[in-house]
Amino acid sequence: MNQELQIIIDYVEGKSDIKDFRKEFLNNPSIKKLLESKICIEAFKSYNYNLFDYFNKRINPLRNDWDNVYSKYVVWYDLKLFLDYNHIAYDRSNQKYQDDYSYILDIQPSWLDISVDQSICNKIIAECPKDLSKTKRIAWGKARIKELFKYDKTYPRWIQDPEWPIINGKPLVFSHQKKAGKDDERVYYYFYDPDTKEETIITQMY
Repeated sequence: MNQELQIIIDYVEGKSDIKDFRKEFLNNPSIKKLLESKICIEAFKSYNYNLFDYFNKRINPLRNDWDNVYSKYVVWYDLKLFLDYNHIAYDRSNQKYQDDYSYILDIQPSWLDISVDQSICNKIIAECPKDLSKTKRIAWGKARIKELFKYDKTYPRWIQDPEWPIINGKPLVFSHQKKAGKDDERVYYYFYDPDTKEETIITQMY
């Protein structure tokens, strides 16, 4: 088996870290060539039917260090598709990335998306007691979310995807939201740092 293929298998099997694979993806021309090989699956149609373009456009490694639950899962899942498509054998027992991603989806409310923020996700997953049942782990996670993401009266009603600001690994507190004007499509979401009272405003548009 060639070295480049082994790099892919090692990540899928959980033998290497996402940071190691990202480094190879960015710097190893042989990995680029391998992932540019055609994979005729409809999900990759808009990406020239190859994983190299798909990863670059969907989870751009130059803007995203991939060290978050969502990116780890996407890379793992799609590399599995690549191996299966090419009839390459590998150990299928590693489910950690899927389990972690599913856990975050189970515990986060509809007004929050923390799957791309490693500072929060990794912390919650690491802190969660390992001896709890699945039901109790989810209950623990939901309670932890409430402790971390606070609001004065009610949670934000986002008109687009959730954009709760997190500064230095610490979620800000949600104050309120306000429409810019009667005929204006902008909505402002006001957050503040509970220690410094410094305000942060998130703008979304209909």
